[in-house]
This record gives sequence, C-alpha cells and structure tokens, in this order.
Amino acid sequence: MIPTEKQAIEILKKYIKGKANLEHNLIVGYGMKGISKFLGKKEDEQNRFFVIGTLHDIDLEKYNGNIKNHCVVGEEILNKENIDKEIIRTIKTHNEILGIKKEKEEDHLLFSIDGLSGIIRAYVLMRPDRDITQAKLKSIKKKLKDKGFAANVSREEIYYAPDLLKIERDKFIEAVLEEVKNNMDFRE
Repeated sequence: MIPTEKQAIEILKKYIKGKANLEHNLIVGYGMKGISKFLGKKEDEQNRFFVIGTLHDIDLEKYNGNIKNHCVVGEEILNKENIDKEIIRTIKTHNEILGIKKEKEEDHLLFSIDGLSGIIRAYVLMRPDRDITQAKLKSIKKKLKDKGFAANVSREEIYYAPDLLKIERDKFIEAVLEEVKNNMDFRE
C-alpha cells in the first residue's frame, strides 16, 4: 500500500511522539515532495516521495540507539502497516550501515534531504520567532557554509544527491525549503 499524505502522517504519529522527531520526519517528507515537484513528477509520484520522506525514520524512538537496527526495526513497523515494499527498500538505503545500494533517484534524494532537514530545523529554531516562512535561501546557504552551525550535519551528505543527479544546489535547497515553508509551522 502507498498511503495518502494524511494516512502517512497518521502512521507516523502512531510511532513517533517526540516533537523534534515528528518535525524531522515531516521536513524530510515535505522536502521530498518539494524536490519531486521541482523534477516535474506527477501527483502520484509526489505523494510517493512524500511518504518515503515522512516514514523514513518511523523507528527513531524504537531502535534503542543501535544504528545497526535503524531501518531494520522500521521495516518491521512498515510491514505491519502494509507499506509498499519499494518504499521500504528506499527507506532502508538511507542507513548506510545496512549496505543497501542506492539505485533510484529517490534513494539519493532521501539521503541528502535527510541531512538538509537538520540545517533547516536548526535554522528555524534559532530564529526568535521560529517562523519558517521567513527563511530565505541565502540564509540557509550561509548556515551551510558555517561549519560550526549544526556541526553534526554532513554538508557532503546534503550535496551528494544534487551533485550526482546534476541538480543545481541552490535549486535543490530552494525546492525543499519552499515546500517545508508552505506546509509546516514551528511556532506551535
């Protein structure tokens, strides 16, 4: 099954309770949707990209900190929820420890957007107003250049997919950021 956007969010909320973890998954979900729109994907593909991003860390609160179990526990959860096997395969590719080869466009994009989400969320949280709608491409780019900002986020990971897929970095970041801005509110 490939759930609708609403169903994917409902599934996510069954397993993820922490606000930061929910926000992370949703940033990646909307980011995947944004890049799929930029790439001219049809509506059903946009939904599939959203589902991949939204459910990619469904096991974040369940795998007990052992990175070798990340996405393995997620696969169990997603199988229980009857999620499409190809979506599960793509999700598993983002945990490099599992050694699953990234073959499809969405595999590469998920990996990079997962990293970019950390920069976007950290940027919004440092703003006094926490207003994502005020985030600008130039601000995100400035934070990306600052190695001390969200220092645990790999810039190489973020640039991996756009460089591999020949997507201009600015357009990649902007496509992700715009969809997040249109769908999320961090002020709540």
